[in-house]
Amino acid sequence: MLPFKTVLLSSLVFITHVCLAQKNNDIPKDAIKGDFDGDGKPEYVWVVRPKIADSGENCVNGCTIKVVSSNPEIPALVISNAIGGTITNLGDLNNNGTDEIGILPEWFTSCWSPYYVYTLAHKHWQEVVPSFSTHCNQWEADVKPIEKAPGKKGYVVIRYSAFEKEEIVTKTKIIPIK
Repeated sequence: MLPFKTVLLSSLVFITHVCLAQKNNDIPKDAIKGDFDGDGKPEYVWVVRPKIADSGENCVNGCTIKVVSSNPEIPALVISNAIGGTITNLGDLNNNGTDEIGILPEWFTSCWSPYYVYTLAHKHWQEVVPSFSTHCNQWEADVKPIEKAPGKKGYVVIRYSAFEKEEIVTKTKIIPIK
């Protein structure tokens, strides 16, 4: 007969394995992988959408999305005035050792949308740069919205949409990281 400690340890290992397997099965296929907390281990983030009313024109209990993580130590990021969103792993834009995320929220109508860029610092999501305006044209043309500014430490290049001379154009600006 096995000693009680061996049985207990074996049971804990089995239960932990089952719980982790279940947790990984709960990760949606559209989740984004990255090292968002800087611990050297990958985790996933994804969007949890609000429930849409039967009319299809409003949300039940408010139109906010939550960006949640497979790591329970990473808090949810809440973005209002959104019914969905696309998350992108932008890499480490600010050289803080974590991957930053870009979020393009979705709404019922309109091709105009702000683009948000966040980093996790001290277990809190913080904006890396102020949100900037984008339009469907920019996304359809596969224009990269943000990247490190070459040769300019602490700065990024943003590409945003603007309405000029009755036309929607994509403009570029170099701005400092917060």
